[in-house]
Amino acid sequence: MDKAGNFIGWLHTEGLNLSVALVEHALSKVHFTAERSPYYKALLAAEEAAKQKKEKVWSHYEEVPVEEVVPVLEEKERTANYKPVFVTEITDDLHFYVQDVETGAQLEKLMENMRTEVGNHPPVEGSYAPRRGDFCIAKFVDGEWYRARVEKVESAAKVHIFYIDYGNKETLPATRLAALPPAFSTRVLPAQATEYKFAFIQDDARADAVDSVVRDIQNTQCLLNVEHVGPGCPHVTLQFADSKSDVGLGLVKEGLVMVEVRKEKQFQKVITEYLNAQETAKSARLNLWRYGDFRADDADEFGYSR
Repeated sequence: MDKAGNFIGWLHTEGLNLSVALVEHALSKVHFTAERSPYYKALLAAEEAAKQKKEKVWSHYEEVPVEEVVPVLEEKERTANYKPVFVTEITDDLHFYVQDVETGAQLEKLMENMRTEVGNHPPVEGSYAPRRGDFCIAKFVDGEWYRARVEKVESAAKVHIFYIDYGNKETLPATRLAALPPAFSTRVLPAQATEYKFAFIQDDARADAVDSVVRDIQNTQCLLNVEHVGPGCPHVTLQFADSKSDVGLGLVKEGLVMVEVRKEKQFQKVITEYLNAQETAKSARLNLWRYGDFRADDADEFGYSR
């Protein structure tokens, strides 16, 4: 019963649902409340058939055409917006950490004030109980205190920490750790070490490639451009600040790494340059290519048949 006192129900005559019959003969339309009824599908089918006949209540019915939505793929251009950074750490898998040059002065000031504060109020040795994920300060081999994050606690003698402003890691006893004073927390100045990976280079870097990069760019100022976002960290190209030459391309030219081929249109020009450099290194039998092309596609060179 509705609010007006009307009874709402189904009327059947000789096994025929009168509601369905009225809709089927274009004498009525389906009400939205039918969605909750066991006859909803039958009503919809009847209404659809009646619409096609364009009679009675559907005499002026015009079917709305369904527009085919064709996705428009934007042709992106490669963005080259290099910013100055200071390379502080390079990992064994050829990832690296940098500091933004623009905030370098802020970090220096924070470190100076923090060390003065710790010097005036030295922490009590052994008073700090490290927990995984905590921010703290750690005494480095140079005797200075740096901001850090606890990565893992094996025991009081073996605490794995990550220096959040430089990107290097170390295992220290808890006695060389202390609570991070609130005045120097990451809310005051966010962690300054940001992780990146070389774009257009495959992940399986060899030790000699890492050694070459460490020798050339660690603790130096470079120019960095984010090319695309990858798993774990952004993929970038890095240039030497003075010559503007591409660090990653230099590794390819020396035969120290292999090219990661990407299909995005905006990268085709730089990928072609990388691949040409790789072919030159391969022809000269440099480093990775000293015994020729070792990949499966070129197994014929070694006398193998496919």
